[in-house]
Amino acid sequence: SLDGAEVTWIFARELLEEGMSAPAGSGDVHIWPCGRARTVLEFHSHQGLALVQFDKIVLRRFLVRSYAV
Repeated sequence: SLDGAEVTWIFARELLEEGMSAPAGSGDVHIWPCGRARTVLEFHSHQGLALVQFDKIVLRRFLVRSYAV
């Protein structure tokens, strides 16, 4: 949710994986590494911007599990 408005972003796992090691993305989703331990995801919509940081280990675990499905 962004300022109370429901917004959905869909992007490829490959974009997330790429963004963990180098800046990646265009349009509404941008991903880049932030130091050695964090990854930043930036989401744009008409309602505004959402900026979220994740622990890189948690994202890597998520990706591994998503490919196992």
